[in-house]
Amino acid sequence: MAELSVLGIIPARAGSKGIPHKNTRQLRGKPLIHWAANALMKAKRVNTRMCSTDGEEIADCMKQVGFEVPWLRPAELATDTSSTVDVIAHALRRYQEQQIHFTHVALVQATSPTVLADDIDAAIELAIEKNADTIISGFYSHHSHPSLMYTTDSDQQVHWLLPESERKSRRQDFSTVYIRTGLVYVARADIVLEKHSLYGERIFALEIPESRSITIDEERDFKLAALMLDEMNND
Repeated sequence: MAELSVLGIIPARAGSKGIPHKNTRQLRGKPLIHWAANALMKAKRVNTRMCSTDGEEIADCMKQVGFEVPWLRPAELATDTSSTVDVIAHALRRYQEQQIHFTHVALVQATSPTVLADDIDAAIELAIEKNADTIISGFYSHHSHPSLMYTTDSDQQVHWLLPESERKSRRQDFSTVYIRTGLVYVARADIVLEKHSLYGERIFALEIPESRSITIDEERDFKLAALMLDEMNND
């Protein structure tokens, strides 16, 4: 295996339909994106830290904290339908054009202010230890379980998520279930480029406390994130 070389990347599109200018909005005195950027800057196993963005304001913001922003993302990768894997593959290819090659990618979302450098390093270490294609993060579900979940049709009739043979009536009989969170992903660079996916066949999970598992999608998430960050600073 080639010597470990990790690209830490934060994708950050300038446009946001739900919350305008979300990535640069202030959260406890800092732009939202700075929280994730700070974690990547402190991560010891990351070799290069870059932001892929189409916005000059975000680019300037990230350069101030020490990130590389070697180019602005092309317009076709900055639409509402652009996928994260497209953005990462584009970055890897641009670096390859400069004869810079990475073995792994550590993806951190700008909307994950509670991610820690230790999470990122632990995910990278787990990828090495397990010879993993992909590391995801998730938290143990204390309150939600597939045995309790159902969908409804147009007539509001219930359709259970699990068949009756697999549903449990007592919580103490529930199997252990985890919920994926977008806090951090680590993937082999060749998986991204060759399979055009973050997910290979060997996928392992890093457990994250539920108390730090948040993604900023709605207005109320800013208030919740501020409370979480306050609690983290008090620990």
